[in-house]
Amino acid sequence: MKFDSSVRREIGYVTLGTALLTAAEIGVFYLCGYYAPKVLFGAILSAVGGILNFFLLAVTVTRVLTYSPEEEAAAKGLLKLSRISRMLFLLAILAVGVIFFSPWSTLITVFFPRVIIGVRSVAVRRESAANAPIPTDGADGDEPDESENGDPDEGDADEPEPKGSDEDGTDEN
Repeated sequence: MKFDSSVRREIGYVTLGTALLTAAEIGVFYLCGYYAPKVLFGAILSAVGGILNFFLLAVTVTRVLTYSPEEEAAAKGLLKLSRISRMLFLLAILAVGVIFFSPWSTLITVFFPRVIIGVRSVAVRRESAANAPIPTDGADGDEPDESENGDPDEGDADEPEPKGSDEDGTDEN
């Protein structure tokens, strides 16, 4: 299966980020005096499981995108089957890691791919906002929206006028 360059890039980010966070986690265990080989093996098992989970998600989504619109039901079924099987896979990884290795290092590390995905989504959003084209039609967004007849937009009509204003006819000053 051939991946788009953006999919390969995201898989690389998740892999690298998870590896760095796992190394940092092992370092923290070492500095706190709780390091043992079980910590290392549990963290590695969980990191590999999380990365493989993301990879399998990318494979499934790439495959679903090749389906035609008429095959929408089959695509939804494949996505559902993929999610169930990936969650069972992660559950098995966690069970093995918690039982045979360090429970804490296993449980902490499984969340690292999700953390990397969240950080990447914020970074991409900021990058796209920074690279957004500047409007050239003179609209700076400070002026109120106007309808077709030139009157201000009635979008703010649900906010009541403050008491004591000229518009509501009362004077509470």
